[in-house]
Amino acid sequence: MVDFIQVSKQFGTQDVLKSVTFRINAGERIGIVGPNGAGKSTVFSLINHEIEADAGDIVLPKHCRIGHLKQQLNPHEVDLSVIDYTENSIPELKTIPEKIHTLETQLPNFQGLEKERALKQIGELQHKFEHLGGYEMRARAGAALSGLGFHVEEFDQPFTSFSGGWQMRAELARTLIANPDLLMLDEPSNFLDLPAVEWLQKFLRNYEGTMLLISHDRYLLRSLVTVTLEIAGGQATRYQGGYDYYLTEREERIRHQLAAKENQDREIEQIESFIRRFRAKATKASQVQSRIKQLEKMERIEAPATVANTSKIRLGDPPHSGHEIIRLEKGGLTYDGDRWIFQSLDLNINRGEKVALVGYNGMGKTTLLRSLAGALELSDGKRVVGHKVVIGYQSQDFAETMNPEKSVYHIVKDEHPVAMESEVRNLLGGFGFSGDTIDKKVSVLSGGEKIRLAFARLFINPPNFLLLDEPTTHLDVNGREALEQALKEYKGALCVVSHDVTFVRNIAEQIIHIDDAGVSRFPGNYEYFLEKTENGNLKSESAAGGTTSPSVESQSSSPIVKGKDARKARAAQREAEKELKKIERKIEKLAEEQTELTNEMMSRRDADFSAINARLAEIQSEIQSLETEWETTAEAL
Repeated sequence: MVDFIQVSKQFGTQDVLKSVTFRINAGERIGIVGPNGAGKSTVFSLINHEIEADAGDIVLPKHCRIGHLKQQLNPHEVDLSVIDYTENSIPELKTIPEKIHTLETQLPNFQGLEKERALKQIGELQHKFEHLGGYEMRARAGAALSGLGFHVEEFDQPFTSFSGGWQMRAELARTLIANPDLLMLDEPSNFLDLPAVEWLQKFLRNYEGTMLLISHDRYLLRSLVTVTLEIAGGQATRYQGGYDYYLTEREERIRHQLAAKENQDREIEQIESFIRRFRAKATKASQVQSRIKQLEKMERIEAPATVANTSKIRLGDPPHSGHEIIRLEKGGLTYDGDRWIFQSLDLNINRGEKVALVGYNGMGKTTLLRSLAGALELSDGKRVVGHKVVIGYQSQDFAETMNPEKSVYHIVKDEHPVAMESEVRNLLGGFGFSGDTIDKKVSVLSGGEKIRLAFARLFINPPNFLLLDEPTTHLDVNGREALEQALKEYKGALCVVSHDVTFVRNIAEQIIHIDDAGVSRFPGNYEYFLEKTENGNLKSESAAGGTTSPSVESQSSSPIVKGKDARKARAAQREAEKELKKIERKIEKLAEEQTELTNEMMSRRDADFSAINARLAEIQSEIQSLETEWETTAEAL
């Protein structure tokens, strides 16, 4: 599918790739891992011919359709509605109908073989349009947008009216529905909430092409990839297994490589010692020259590249506080006095509790977090902070609160002026800043470095109640695992919003779910929450741990059906299932007829092209009608 042959790429003085060789086979699902800045996105840019290699060759099959989602938005026709923007994912689907129309207009002017060639070309274009999914593209666009959190009533809104994060979701939907031969996704979950990540995972499991996935999301890596490609230290190492296999095998490979290097270093030292001892002796001259040639011919073993700074993040012990950390009493917040983000909310968090806020973006997770932190004043009700509670709040726009001209050291030191220099240095070392790196200015830091610095600034004066909004964004896998471990050991209370499924699974002991029905609390971890919601029993516990107020209780509980009503329900279900199968058989027959007619048009010179085209249009209309009927029946079922 794709071959990298002795490929090298340099940016300035940095060798990002050094004589790299690897192969991507058709149908493989490859996870590309490595530290930030190692060259993962460079591999994508080289494959897509956005940049050229300094040396070596990159071989791709002809006519390979590539879908490439970048980390940074690069929108196309931005003057469209969001569904039109998403639907226009394959440029050919716009040009094919134009070509067909032109040929059909010219048909009356053609005679004999020229007319036959034009009719055959029309048939081939129609077949290509169908093969690329032209008849289904709008339905695909709507399904993908819905899965990624857009409401149907938003489909016709201008693409430019959405925020950058929502535009990235539309870009992701646009990339996915094109169904390319090679799908390259660079951090696709960066702007997604948990439900959208779950939808993306299910969608990608059904994708049948070749997939390359750059991601720090361990949930996606573990559930989707079957081969792992590590980019680190200018080299590419292929592992014939998924993410967990890679972690195990990588440790074993590093162990063997270090042992081999130690043996070689000992051998080199012995040879050099012999040369030093006997260089001046004429009787040993031939042996000395032999040893020198041996050293020159020796292929030196390099030390294995480290994937990332895996030093442990050390969080200080939180100061003691009362049992109750924070309480909202009949809390409500509205921006316009009309639409309430939440209302009459009774909620409390106690010492040591670790809570995750989950739900679609736009439901109010960040708003609730900011209200708890005191960054937003309630419109109604009361916020009560517990005895000796020290709040540490980190927002998504953490980078904007740091002076770009200050050094790493002074950002932390200024937050706690009485801290000793050794204390600041030790803390920064725990977050990956050591040696001269503490003198770097904020303006030159990468996204990952900035978020690590923001955490260091937060923990120089340890809080006992942490509120974190998307803390894992821009952190690589090792950084996420280090932060995760630190927060698991953290003895204070924690309230977090995160789209990282694995992070939420490993951190949260309780879940607060926010949706259109209100705020629901689940006294268990993320698996418990999934179990309750998947079973349709959205029975939340009280936000305060006691009686549940109507405003907090979920409205999604299903009624229990018994006796005669249950028998009627089962009979209705059987009828709906039969109807679904009947519709599916009709669609299959129409699809078969569609294929036969297309083949006839392309293979027979004496075919009645006008009649066939008319019937193909009828078939497509019938299929669309049946699909609508299928959806209605499926919803009823």
